[in-house]
Amino acid sequence: MTPVIRIVDASLGGEAQVRLVVSGLENPDRLRTTWASWAAAVERVGDRLHATTTVVALVRAAGRSLDRNRAGHLRYQAEQAVEAWLDPSPTLAMQSKVVRFGPSPQLMGIVNVTPDSFSDGGLIYPEGHPERAIAHARALITQGASIVDIGGESSRPGAQPVAVDDELARVLPVVAALVEDGAVVSIDTVKAEVAAAAIDAGAQIVNDVSGARYPELLEVVAASDVAYVLMHSRSTPDRMQHHAKYDDVIAEVYEFLAAGLERLERAGLARERVVVDPGIGFAKGLEHNLSLLRELRQFRGLGRPVLVGASRKSFISRLLDSEPDQRLEGSLAAAVVATLAGAGAVRVHDVVETRRALDIASAIAYPFDG
Repeated sequence: MTPVIRIVDASLGGEAQVRLVVSGLENPDRLRTTWASWAAAVERVGDRLHATTTVVALVRAAGRSLDRNRAGHLRYQAEQAVEAWLDPSPTLAMQSKVVRFGPSPQLMGIVNVTPDSFSDGGLIYPEGHPERAIAHARALITQGASIVDIGGESSRPGAQPVAVDDELARVLPVVAALVEDGAVVSIDTVKAEVAAAAIDAGAQIVNDVSGARYPELLEVVAASDVAYVLMHSRSTPDRMQHHAKYDDVIAEVYEFLAAGLERLERAGLARERVVVDPGIGFAKGLEHNLSLLRELRQFRGLGRPVLVGASRKSFISRLLDSEPDQRLEGSLAAAVVATLAGAGAVRVHDVVETRRALDIASAIAYPFDG
């Protein structure tokens, strides 16, 4: 097992005490005993160690209780996680260029080229395809979206799979037209064939809502130079809500993503090309979604830009008793929370309103230059 460190609070900096959780240890009690001798407050909860400590105390305890490789790995993780908590979002490598993130998240505009999307199914497909979808994407870019996310298969709870040929027919004309415009295009798919065709057409990001479940898709991405979104999910859209059971949703989602980053590296996909997404609404209940948004800053500790997709999700309807097209206020609130937690990007339907809300949130939260 590879130990995983999750920073819960490092707001005072790496030289002060931090709150953290260590998981993935073969013998947690050995580290706990040694760690406590360095005046750390350490508690074992299940197989995880919860502690209020300094990074120096953790490093010393690890050096005395673990083998050299694990101790070194733990030290590196702890130092990097604290830096990630405090620093701006890391850069993203994408097609021989580096994408930088500012205090205000980049906006990923949603383009659902499907008849059955939960929020806008059928509005831009099939009638007028592909011109209506292309026009919609162009409008989102004009409004302030720096990325457009093109999807040809609904991932709403209960959605049924779409045949490869049908998905290709839906998305490829849209991808090709937007790439010709010079847009940054993300392809939202779990299929290797669709990802490969979209990449050939010029897509720069693969947004994989399967949680890296399919090795053939990872092979396609690894063989290219595009960026990749690693999202937490369980099962498939038609079954995922049957798997919305967690003992500790923050810990389990974080550990899933940490393990996923290692799995991607083994598949040949460097971390510098990866964005992480906690998967709001995917195999999650109301309280799970709220907890993930509340504790979103913890996911900065993974050392990768964090993408949040809460726009018009059903948990907002649960709170506001509203239909999908009446969830603007809830979507904006979630996007502001994500901004204040340091998200690198937010995936949204309502670009104009979100951009305005996030500009104000960023101006309040971060020093204004000029």
